[in-house]
Amino acid sequence: MLTKLLVRHSKLRAPVLSLASQASGLLQLGVLLWRYGPSNATDAYFYLFNLGNLPIQILIVGVLYPMLLNDDRITKSGARRFEFWVPVATSAAIALGCLWLSIQGRSSLDVLPVYLLAACNAFIQARLWFLAVAAEAEGKPAWMAAVALPANALATLVMLLPWSNSSLTVTAMLTGLVAANVAYLLLMTAQKAGQNVLDNLPRSPARRHTAHWWFLTKSFVGYGGLMVVQSLALVLPPSTLTLLTLPMKIVGSVAATFVNAVMPLLVHQGTDSPSAARRFLKLLVLLLGTAGLLGVIVIYALFPTYAVQAAVVALWLIASASASVAQRLMFRFLPPNSSRITIIVVPLIVVGVAFSASSQKFGLIALLSAYALVDGATSFLILTALRDRLMAVVSGLVSAAIVAFWVTSLI
Repeated sequence: MLTKLLVRHSKLRAPVLSLASQASGLLQLGVLLWRYGPSNATDAYFYLFNLGNLPIQILIVGVLYPMLLNDDRITKSGARRFEFWVPVATSAAIALGCLWLSIQGRSSLDVLPVYLLAACNAFIQARLWFLAVAAEAEGKPAWMAAVALPANALATLVMLLPWSNSSLTVTAMLTGLVAANVAYLLLMTAQKAGQNVLDNLPRSPARRHTAHWWFLTKSFVGYGGLMVVQSLALVLPPSTLTLLTLPMKIVGSVAATFVNAVMPLLVHQGTDSPSAARRFLKLLVLLLGTAGLLGVIVIYALFPTYAVQAAVVALWLIASASASVAQRLMFRFLPPNSSRITIIVVPLIVVGVAFSASSQKFGLIALLSAYALVDGATSFLILTALRDRLMAVVSGLVSAAIVAFWVTSLI
């Protein structure tokens, strides 16, 4: 009910919902690790959750969303194919993930419910994101801003009950995620979220185009490569993937709160100038740079062992926000084939991670740096193409610093 009221009445509903959603996500993560710490069950959850999210990120965020923004717009029949096939693809991705976990000796009877619930949750999430992305393209970010709020909140409450071990805790949490996502999907359907955009899509393309192939290639290579990096993390000691997820959540939360909740208002189907988004990016980088510097100082004073990790995360915050803003500008103001400029980034970084994995000192810092460099290099290349020289230089300096931390960690 609170979510519904916010969606209808608050002028600040998207940032407020996004902040609440991300805060509840971090709280969920904290509660999950509070009682039993990282375990095989938490590793399985994080790996399968991210894997199930992969088709959503590749196809809905990476292909459908830019084709809703770009002048070379997707057709109604094309959108319906996304609506049907993406949930199917999430189930297939989870099945492959379960097979890989089994090959790595990570499967046991107590985590089988985690496998099943993760598949169910990913299937429902695909439908949620489909509707939320359609609403975003219309300049209505509230549905996407709150897309994880009910699930995070209910999952956290469920985990507060006295479960006897980590596997049962993860199973209960996933049950909460599934139940809340079903409820949110029913609300979105009843409120016809995104339906206006979907109803107004053309029945046939304005011209014969290859836009979807450019977006698909970029998205598949990018998100697929990152999952390869996560899979390589499984060769490290157990719980490393869980530890990697914490900074990923922090960075993702900041991007969602300050970018995803604001950018659809600045860049949507009716936007004809990038100037407002460029001003927003400059302000955002200044704020995140200041906050990151203060955070590193505090971590160095209280927990000096983690100072390097904190520095990489601080740089990653800037890189991630820059990449998010830059990509939305690219989707709206550059032709689809502009995606080719960033396609090579992730494969090169995956090769770098593979070489780094042979080092005895390969660990969390190298993995964090790899993820951060994806965003840093991407933002540098896109901002250069957009001729935003100042922010391109900033992204280039951030990327160089990340590379320095990566290489130093292996020496």
